[in-house]
Amino acid sequence: MGRHGQFVPLKNSSFPTNSAAFQMELLQEWDRQALYAINHGLHHPWLSPLMWLFTCLGLGWVQLLLLLGATLWRCGRPRWRFVFLPGAVAWLGSGATVQLLKHLFPRPRPSNLPDVLLAPDERIFARSFPSGHTATAFALASWLWLMTRGTRFGWLGWLGWLLATLVGLSRIYRGVHYPSDVLAGMAIGLLWGILAFFWLNRTPHAPEAKQVH
Repeated sequence: MGRHGQFVPLKNSSFPTNSAAFQMELLQEWDRQALYAINHGLHHPWLSPLMWLFTCLGLGWVQLLLLLGATLWRCGRPRWRFVFLPGAVAWLGSGATVQLLKHLFPRPRPSNLPDVLLAPDERIFARSFPSGHTATAFALASWLWLMTRGTRFGWLGWLGWLLATLVGLSRIYRGVHYPSDVLAGMAIGLLWGILAFFWLNRTPHAPEAKQVH
């Protein structure tokens, strides 16, 4: 892989093309190519502040505020917890899954590579897999989409998908995640968002309080 992402033949070309080792090395090479295509190919001074903003949408406290705000907007009545709980479970579950996988697969971050353009405020070099920002962003995006689908606010669900995608893209752009880290985070977030929503919506709702005359 050259500095600007052009393909360089694999060093260990003696592997047979059907060997597991060769396939793994080929996948890693594609991962690096995609990394450089985004980290170098898209890099521009005017885009960097936007990518910082998008990556901030993946911060835990920001997402918690968005979750609470969306819940209060969507349902400010006593049954608010039936809206909030699926989002909270998806958010917490995806975050916990990410932390478990980070300890099981302590992959070095691309920020260790000498030619990666690393954002000055991103001084992190370990536990790259998977992307936590992306996982929690997609967990909340799937929750928002499921919550608003079929309503006049359905466009907010699509906006959630767009912002979650930009969160993942920003992590590659800023040099702290490989594309495979982001794809894994997307899968984790989607899984938790969908499971939490349908599981908790199968739970019988609390009976409405009887009016006293």
